Amino acid sequence: MRPIVLVVGAVALVAGAALVFVPLHGSAPDVAVVEETPTPTRTPESGVIVDVVGAVAHPGVYRLPAGARVLDALLAAGGMTGDADLAALNKATPLRDGVRIYVPRPGEAVPAGSLGSESERLVDLNHASAAELQTLPGVGATTAARIVRSRNAKTFTKVEELQTRGLVTPRVFADIRDLVSTR
Repeated sequence: MRPIVLVVGAVALVAGAALVFVPLHGSAPDVAVVEETPTPTRTPESGVIVDVVGAVAHPGVYRLPAGARVLDALLAAGGMTGDADLAALNKATPLRDGVRIYVPRPGEAVPAGSLGSESERLVDLNHASAAELQTLPGVGATTAARIVRSRNAKTFTKVEELQTRGLVTPRVFADIRDLVSTR
């Protein structure tokens, strides 16, 4: 047993000496560590562009920050004029990019396609997100996903295609028929 202890001790002594000797005599070249810093990239500006028309001081197209509301657009357009129907618009409505905001005068109808118009309140089967489709009565996540897949294959030309394509039951269709469009 003793010779094994001596051999192991000798090997350990030689290994320790090698570890001390190599770094002291610099046999290994220095390695430079280069840390690359990524070049900063500019993120695109987020926001919405809206068209504000009707009974406002300065009708026009305005760029607003993401999360802006109808009130922000009205303020950007200089506010409503004295002959505006103050109750015609929900001023807390969040804005979407590309929307037209029409401020009517008392008794005037909001033109189709403008925020707050009848057609604007309808859910567009060809453009609505799955979450927007789920706001319809009887349409859950699975049905909304089927509608999106179906319209990706072929856009809807008529609301009735919800039934002819087998996407909703007759009962659900009766409940949502007047709430959807195919703009």
